[in-house]
Amino acid sequence: MPEKKVTAATLASAIVTILVWVLRLAGVDIPAEVAAAITTVLVAVSAYLAPHSHRPDLARAAGDTRPSA
Repeated sequence: MPEKKVTAATLASAIVTILVWVLRLAGVDIPAEVAAAITTVLVAVSAYLAPHSHRPDLARAAGDTRPSA
């Protein structure tokens, strides 16, 4: 299963792409640079807010005292 943060970021970018397309069909002129900036901001925000996926395969073994990376 993919990381929740990756899924959120991917979904945000797809939503912005569809939204810009719909707005252009409605006659709203959005420069490509602005569309890219909106995508970047929403991807960053959605990835930041999404929780981490639980990864039992990366869990530390009992008694492991090594510092975490």
